[in-house]
Amino acid sequence: MGIIKTPPCAHPFVAIMFSTPEQLQQVLGHLTERLGAVWGSGLSYKVTDFTDYYVKEFGADLQKQFFVFEKPVNLEAFNQIKIRTNQLETEIDSTIPNRRVVNIDPGYLTPAKLVLFSAKNFSHRIYTGNGIFAEVTMLYAHGEFVRLLWTYSDYYWEENLNFLYKMRDKIVIIARENL
Repeated sequence: MGIIKTPPCAHPFVAIMFSTPEQLQQVLGHLTERLGAVWGSGLSYKVTDFTDYYVKEFGADLQKQFFVFEKPVNLEAFNQIKIRTNQLETEIDSTIPNRRVVNIDPGYLTPAKLVLFSAKNFSHRIYTGNGIFAEVTMLYAHGEFVRLLWTYSDYYWEENLNFLYKMRDKIVIIARENL
């Protein structure tokens, strides 16, 4: 029998889609109030280099960028972050009614995996409560991040992988220091 332990902690991860630098800064301002300082940021890139899925809603100028936050957070009620980011998406003003101008995908990064949260159910997602589901988007095994059937192609782009490896290495170093 396994012994129930206290909830683990992990570093928050967020992928933000935006059209203007001002929108990105507005989102980051809200997120840093809740999650603390940004520990690392990946490169900004065009979403349409990987998919046209968002063009109808957001337009063709949509950018995306990954962020990892410095302070690990308790995962007990981490799904609340997805609820808050959904609210934030609707609070950021759009000049077009009923149209989002940002998309925020929160999750967390550990040495073993990258997890994302979603309000959408699917075969590989597990219900976490409060209408929110979670998925292991990428796992780390045998010295590399493994692409899963549902891993979005931009997560496996070389620049994003390099960023995730860099952030994972920092997490591992800190974990070793705290032993």
